Amino acid sequence: MKKLFIQSIGIFALAAATSCTPSYFGKTYSPTQNVDVYFDAADVKKEHEVMGTTDVGQGFNSLNSIQQKVIELGKAQGADGVIMKLTEEVTGSQKSDFGSTKNGSKNNMYSGGSISTNIKTKKVLATFIKYK
Repeated sequence: MKKLFIQSIGIFALAAATSCTPSYFGKTYSPTQNVDVYFDAADVKKEHEVMGTTDVGQGFNSLNSIQQKVIELGKAQGADGVIMKLTEEVTGSQKSDFGSTKNGSKNNMYSGGSISTNIKTKKVLATFIKYK
């Protein structure tokens, strides 16, 4: 029983650790110490190649912590720069119904409607670059 409990904790810890790690798709180079941050591809004046991408959105408390995680990932993958774009992804919707009844002398009237609201999650799309 104790062994099963310890294994369960290990699986939970692994899941928690990997849920906050952004996935990376692309080439890998030797790690770098500095990653230049851009928010528009037109701002990159140095000749470069795109080496990979990631998107990060869940598992972080703030946009600043997402930005720091992307920079750390860029360093680990050997990027010289990263171009970040903030987007919003609709992850669901919520519907609220409302209405009221007005009692009249000859007939009753009901008026009502509903409001649908999209639930959005902020997401950072990052493109890692390597200078030539």
